Amino acid sequence: MTFENLAAWGRCLCAVCPTPTTIVTSGTSTVVCVWELSMTKGRPRGLRLQQALYGHTQAVTCLAASVTFSLLVSGSQDCTCILWDLDHLTHVIRLPAHREGISAITISDVSGTIVSCAGAHLSLWNVNGQPLASITTAWGPEGSITCCCLMEGPAWDTSQTIITGSQDGMVRVWRTEDVKMSVPEQPTREEPLTQPPSPRGHKWEKNLALSRELDVSLALTGKPSKTSSAVTALAVSRNQTKLLVGDEKGRIFCWSADG
Repeated sequence: MTFENLAAWGRCLCAVCPTPTTIVTSGTSTVVCVWELSMTKGRPRGLRLQQALYGHTQAVTCLAASVTFSLLVSGSQDCTCILWDLDHLTHVIRLPAHREGISAITISDVSGTIVSCAGAHLSLWNVNGQPLASITTAWGPEGSITCCCLMEGPAWDTSQTIITGSQDGMVRVWRTEDVKMSVPEQPTREEPLTQPPSPRGHKWEKNLALSRELDVSLALTGKPSKTSSAVTALAVSRNQTKLLVGDEKGRIFCWSADG
């Protein structure tokens, strides 16, 4: 079925379906629209605008949702991401401004970790919008991230696998690791003693490390190409054993997770 009533909200650039009867769309209008799909005898009959969410000042380029955490995340060319409550359809928090417009976002249904991509910069946030880790994945405009996804592990595994696709045709696999950081026993000489010194100890911080690079040209021809097509889409199979990669030429490639 084709619904034409979305045209009043400008050009649609992204959409996500958190439930079988909920569709969230957004685009050049900067407004995030939540639609309810009416069904009759198992067939779609119409779309009703449930809520219009205002907050962005430039085009919204990507959306992600998690029913588990009742969270909707929107990313925009205004360099910000907004977290919305999916049940009450209300504003929760705006993440700190990124260096460039947001090109891709995803959210983990296991941990609630949010991944945001802006240019070649990759950032991780917890479900409350607090920063966890960040890294610059490449240099130059050809290294800009175009898409991302998460490979989910068991709930008890605190490490995560993040996969990014870039303008340079490379698929990069990142792994989070917990790093033990030392807590200083007392302030440095340059800093005045304004509060009691912290006891000696350690704290854990997340770090992003490059685990693997996948080159489509290298996989096909055995040698890298200087004119690789940009990666435009990524998806992980439901059993987490296959990675599907789409490029700007309309081709789809498949990698085995253990290959």
